[in-house]
Amino acid sequence: MRPADRIRAHVVEQYVDPARRRGDETITVVARDVLRALKLRGGAAPSVCSALRTGKFCKENELKLIHEDGPPSKQSTTTSFTYRLLEHSGSRDDHPAKNGIWSLLGSGKETFAALGGGESWLRRERETFYGSTTDERVVNRQGNSG
Repeated sequence: MRPADRIRAHVVEQYVDPARRRGDETITVVARDVLRALKLRGGAAPSVCSALRTGKFCKENELKLIHEDGPPSKQSTTTSFTYRLLEHSGSRDDHPAKNGIWSLLGSGKETFAALGGGESWLRRERETFYGSTTDERVVNRQGNSG
């Protein structure tokens, strides 16, 4: 893996993905922290800064660079990048709060437990609908026996 790809992958794994799971709107990445985590020397700061400033990084990860802070060269270990996390449409773990159906997860837990569990409840409902499970008739999707 190329150094720039390794840097970007680290930032996605350690900053972007966790921030999305938490539902954060922005993240800030400091070059020094990336250098330390990847055990790179300070001389690699320009590589880190370049990798994090590219349009490729922002586009691939649905980010918008909203602020860059540091010395005039913007190639220092102290350079920080603040990104806005744009609406995520990728296949990685989507934040549950952003997907309405996930807010229902576990909502019937107590109800099904009181009814003897989801499988027991479903079995009883089927028996009521179709009749006894020992009935040898086969009912197709249209409800016709055959």
